[in-house]
Amino acid sequence: MKFLLLILVSLNITLLAQDNKQGLIIVHVEAATKSDFKQKIYNYHFLNGHFTGREELLTVSGKQNGKDYVRTDIGENTLYNERYLITGIGNIIDLKEKKVLWDGRGNVVDVRNDSVIYYINDAFKGKYYAVYSFKTKAYTEVKQLLFKGKVGQDVEFDKTKQPFQLILYPPSKPKVELSKDAGYGQKVLNDTRIPDPLLWWIDENTLIYAHFNKENTEVKFMKLFIDTKQTVNLGTVIIVPSTTAATFNRLSKTLGIYQIGTKQIMLDATASSITELQFTKPQNGFSAECKTNAYGRIVKLNDKEIGKFHFQLKNFKSLANMVAIVKELLIGTESYQQGITVWNYEKKTWEKVDTEDVLAFVGWVKE
Repeated sequence: MKFLLLILVSLNITLLAQDNKQGLIIVHVEAATKSDFKQKIYNYHFLNGHFTGREELLTVSGKQNGKDYVRTDIGENTLYNERYLITGIGNIIDLKEKKVLWDGRGNVVDVRNDSVIYYINDAFKGKYYAVYSFKTKAYTEVKQLLFKGKVGQDVEFDKTKQPFQLILYPPSKPKVELSKDAGYGQKVLNDTRIPDPLLWWIDENTLIYAHFNKENTEVKFMKLFIDTKQTVNLGTVIIVPSTTAATFNRLSKTLGIYQIGTKQIMLDATASSITELQFTKPQNGFSAECKTNAYGRIVKLNDKEIGKFHFQLKNFKSLANMVAIVKELLIGTESYQQGITVWNYEKKTWEKVDTEDVLAFVGWVKE
């Protein structure tokens, strides 16, 4: 019995002595070359929740010949296998080899089987799928007509008309108008482009799309049945102008989170309903208040408050036992970054990390 106790004590000591290393991928703009938009990608190192220093991984050009090139600040970045950074416009960066693998642009449909699947709508080549394979390090345009990059059919918004039309393109058949009024799309502040609204396929015959009114003061979530063209309004949310495009995160086959500005809306395709969330869906036990207040936002761990800060929801990234925030200072209508603060799970408190302004807060990797 004593021998067993000694073994257990020894195991506990060993586990406690193990070092937990984490890396936080952050992008800054090189101040001296803002006109060239040089983006410096860093890995901020942490040991057992304590900041130990940072490592510059690589610098990527955001502009080339006056046009967007590799951009980490447009849309939502994705980390695949804690190694590959897939930007919101589809570029691929290998953080281990420290190089850009693909500098093209495309709509990321899915990331599966060690591949990124793109949907391309090119003015000259037309519409097609393409695949980048991490195994072969090659980008290939898909020629197979029966290739399915995503669930659903070939449906697009016709944004040349106001309001938009929703059009179905059946194979080898004339196009079909599904809706004469599919809304006006989200108008993003300080951006002349109108991003494609949400188009979420539930199955081959059913989709949900976001219908913005002309004034961009409200968005309706419409459930559409392709075969009958019947629509069901799942609900309406009052909105205000935002500086970023709305994003969508599918949680399951019939549940998803739609984020626009400071609002997060749970879409339930089965119940045909929506719910405006007060706190973000917990990830690794951490959640943040959706609505900003005079005190900022409340942060919770396992539904218990652990702090209040001013920050943007896009700058709130968690890992097991850890969460990082880009703090901001509000002066009137202006906002100024105040470095990073990280929840230290050993001391059960926040630890500040001083740094220059963050361009893109990508996320955590295990080291």
